[in-house]
Amino acid sequence: MKNYKNLNRGQWAELKLSEVVGKLPNNIVSDIGSGFGWFKPIIEKFNLIWQPFDCVKKIEESSIWDLNNPAPENTKKPGFVVFLEVLEHLSNPELGIRNISNHIVSGGYMALTTPNPLSAESKFTLLFKNNLYAFQSKHLIEHHVYVPLPHIVQFHLVNNGFEVLEVATIGKLSLPKFRIRFNYLKELMHYFLLQLLVVIKPESKGSTQAFFVIKK
Repeated sequence: MKNYKNLNRGQWAELKLSEVVGKLPNNIVSDIGSGFGWFKPIIEKFNLIWQPFDCVKKIEESSIWDLNNPAPENTKKPGFVVFLEVLEHLSNPELGIRNISNHIVSGGYMALTTPNPLSAESKFTLLFKNNLYAFQSKHLIEHHVYVPLPHIVQFHLVNNGFEVLEVATIGKLSLPKFRIRFNYLKELMHYFLLQLLVVIKPESKGSTQAFFVIKK
């Protein structure tokens, strides 16, 4: 499994878009979970048309889309979908993926990311707190209700008409900055333990997991 250690999720999605921009079936990009529109300049840099959606209206340009339902009427079927850090919020992830699949034209691509439940930090938290890192009780307020184990995400994708082109992780472990205090030793021990977990299981690299797929 490839690890993009020097990218964040937005940079990874931009990289994937740049790789296929000449092969897109049309110039529409649906940004699902668009937030305040931070991905808009990236899409327009490629001379593509940004079509934003969110579950709540944070900006005027976006359309409300509850992924338990089909895409809103009068929206255009895209050739590329940006779907970053949304899947883990869905109570019915397969239905959400099915509605997105019906929204994308055949031959269209999707860049999808979620928190990595198999990350070294997540395994450490499971060992010492009996919870996965991004899926503790405190994360319910953020509606983190679906643990996106990679083989299950791939099952949902394939089951709904997608071919998985890449599964990767994003991010790296950073050595804690030196500070003259006891906590620094604790942070250093934590870092080396996480590094050990990465050596044992390479899929533990990166706090984010990524899936790049095409609609068949």
